[in-house]
Amino acid sequence: MKKLYTGAIGAFAICLVFTAQADTMNVEGTIYWVQISQGQAVEMPNGTKGRTLMRNHGTVVRANGDVSSQWCTGHQGVLASGQAGGAGYCTSISDNGDMIYYSYMLGEEGEPVAWTVMGGSGAFEGATGSGTSTTTSRRGDGQAWTSQSKGSITTM
Repeated sequence: MKKLYTGAIGAFAICLVFTAQADTMNVEGTIYWVQISQGQAVEMPNGTKGRTLMRNHGTVVRANGDVSSQWCTGHQGVLASGQAGGAGYCTSISDNGDMIYYSYMLGEEGEPVAWTVMGGSGAFEGATGSGTSTTTSRRGDGQAWTSQSKGSITTM
């Protein structure tokens, strides 16, 4: 019985360590985007149009004043009916070199973009989280825009 009791204490202590090390932070910020490459235009036989390998750069300014550089690559499509969508991935690099990797999913025009953290390096190794970004302004030629992002990131 003594071994079971000791094992139970050990398991409880490990749970406390993992709980103590996990840190969830709410993130909020403004992202200033510039389209680096429009990608290649494609049109499918069914009338679906799209762009592949679009590349964008964003300067992220978080509510706490932290600044990072973000690089994204994605694909976008518009059905003949006008329904739009798309997806891609991004790497956000902080001034100290720590990185966060995440994927995003586009919705209809004017809908928020949903993003999901897929991990990272440095302080963000093993990170998880999610949130949304909403476009707040767009330049007339579509080559630059500003968005507001909100969500949470949990680090270990």
